[in-house]
Amino acid sequence: MVTKEIKYKATLKDKFLGLMASYILFLIIYNFSGWYVSNIGNVDSFVFRFEYHIPFLSWMIVPYMSSGLLFGLVFFMCSSRNQLILLTKRINFITIVSGLCFIIFPLKYSFVKPEVETPLLNLCYQFLNSWDTNYNQAPSLHISYACVFWSILRTELNGRWKTAAEVWLLIMSISTLTIYQHHFIDIVAALLLVCVTFLVFPNNKNRNFRIQFIFFLSGMLFILMALLVYQYISISGLLILWVSLALFLVGMAYGNSNARFLKRKDGTISMINTILYFPYIFTYKIMRRFFCKNNKQPVREVFPHIFVGAMLYSAKLVNEFGIDDKTIVIDLSAEVEENKMIRQNSIYYSFPILDVGDASKEYVTSIVDLICEKYKILQPGEKIHIHCLMGYSRSVYIAAMFIKRYLNISTEKAIAIVSERYPEAIFPRYFSNLL
Repeated sequence: MVTKEIKYKATLKDKFLGLMASYILFLIIYNFSGWYVSNIGNVDSFVFRFEYHIPFLSWMIVPYMSSGLLFGLVFFMCSSRNQLILLTKRINFITIVSGLCFIIFPLKYSFVKPEVETPLLNLCYQFLNSWDTNYNQAPSLHISYACVFWSILRTELNGRWKTAAEVWLLIMSISTLTIYQHHFIDIVAALLLVCVTFLVFPNNKNRNFRIQFIFFLSGMLFILMALLVYQYISISGLLILWVSLALFLVGMAYGNSNARFLKRKDGTISMINTILYFPYIFTYKIMRRFFCKNNKQPVREVFPHIFVGAMLYSAKLVNEFGIDDKTIVIDLSAEVEENKMIRQNSIYYSFPILDVGDASKEYVTSIVDLICEKYKILQPGEKIHIHCLMGYSRSVYIAAMFIKRYLNISTEKAIAIVSERYPEAIFPRYFSNLL
């Protein structure tokens, strides 16, 4: 074990080479793109109306210039070669893509910096002006790099140091606006690029990590949409930010593998969550209606007294299936509230699993354990209904897990039993490690 740790530990030489390669690439691309754009003639600026109210804070040049120090520091904080390689890939990808954006979609900073009277701060601004220009705007490298810096600092620091680093990076990011170096569009573009970067170069194979950044990317696109509607049509466009908030919150839930981010254990959703997540909940309700409208048999018996399928969202469906106090309901949906009739008239259990996401083996095992326990003591007239939202993957997957355990058969045979009785069943590849 010790040999393995030493083998994959990042050496001082590795860190230095990673830093130098990344820094040289940055110097070449940044300086060339700045020179190129400064010589192409008129370059436009893009300014949102609210930016004219942003104050100039001369002292924020200090956190702004700390980015250069952090650029070098994070390479030497990497504890493993894999972490160092990932950092180098992310930094260089951001540098290359940003450089292409600077050249293909050139923008110019348009505000004039006020005079700085404090001698030391004035010296900092003179240094900044000596090597930087009003070009190389969108995406802001300061913002993009800050996010990559945080991906290292959050794993290598603990306690107060971690909190201090988080606050400092936030202040450093805000400084791009308050020292009149970047417009807000540059920040939005940078965050979009960061989402793409973390999707292209994830830090692990966890499926939830990738989905997290798909939600974050979608959230950033809705922020951009909201700002553009606000800029050109109406201030009411800012309501679109509600969608962004919901997407970011869901993304955080996936990142933390928190399947119970929305629903209580009794299957209900609080008023505050209903408001915050309304765009997400509403979207899933529309999807449920669309994907289930042609399903003439939303619930199937895949094993004696074991029924699998979609959530029974209407009184008609509940009555047709026959939900009563002898029905054990295993609710796997994480997206919408359980039907009130089912909650009140059945033996109800909520075990949410994130849609198209990963679930821990321990969590899934606890669900199967409960089903096995209840199945062994089923009385005449009793049944178990396992459902997710649309009934195509999560519910059939848990049913297959139960059948495999109960009959002590192979995964393939368990899947075959479920598929024979439920031809629409889908067993995604990402479930294979748990099956």
